[in-house]
Amino acid sequence: MKTNEQILERMKTHNTLLCCGLDPDLKKMPPEIIGKNISDEEKVLMFLQEVVDMTVSHVCAFKAQKAFFDALSGGHDVLKKLIDYIHTSNPGIPVIVDCKIGDIENTMEAYTQNLFGSLRADGVVVNPYMGDDVMLPLVELADKSIVVLVKTSNPSGGIVQDVILQDGQPLWRHMLNLVVNRWNRSENMIPVLSSTVGLNMEELRAIIPDKMPILLAGIGAQGGSYTDLRKLLNSEGVGVFVNSSRGILYPQQGQQSWQSAVEKAAVELKEALNEERRLK
Repeated sequence: MKTNEQILERMKTHNTLLCCGLDPDLKKMPPEIIGKNISDEEKVLMFLQEVVDMTVSHVCAFKAQKAFFDALSGGHDVLKKLIDYIHTSNPGIPVIVDCKIGDIENTMEAYTQNLFGSLRADGVVVNPYMGDDVMLPLVELADKSIVVLVKTSNPSGGIVQDVILQDGQPLWRHMLNLVVNRWNRSENMIPVLSSTVGLNMEELRAIIPDKMPILLAGIGAQGGSYTDLRKLLNSEGVGVFVNSSRGILYPQQGQQSWQSAVEKAAVELKEALNEERRLK
């Protein structure tokens, strides 16, 4: 099954539009992990494996931010072991690596060999602004998810993405058209849309294929709204998902164990997203 199909299937079978971000930050990890007499790499792997165990039944995918792993001297091996752990313990749930690659020729080939060969990732986040040189090699990877930056939620993204072209549309709309009409011939594209800038989501959903998942960005620490989510649902009441990293990984613990706090945070966000979905 293609990764996009796996994501959509898990949305239905697990009743969830939530993706859990796996962004390890040693400064924020529980004291029970930090205090162990083991290497930083072992601490990160132990922590994230337990996070996976606590959240896997509540999410449609995992998204690992590669920069946090690259900060560790043995980070590549940690990420590889984590992806292997997820694949082995929970077959059928995709792992997307967020590294926002976007280059040409042999550099792009090196990226894809590392991500999909060595790491065995199921998807990748890409920056498409170098055009076909970036995207066409990824188009051919029909069984992988290609998550494409279209309209991002960072406040300064508009100085590039909102530039008006000669035909009167902003640059990000042109990028969305490319994702939908030029690069999706293998049906493996996922556009990133922002929840923070008041986009006309109903209009956008109408031009995005029914079986193309959408990553709605900016919910959580960046202050985005859940209410746009329902406007992006497809004909089956799924088709859009939200990633949360810090909000799930590092919640207020209170009197409960950190593992229970992580699961509680995932369940609460899953249910909040589902409540918005039911309001459609």
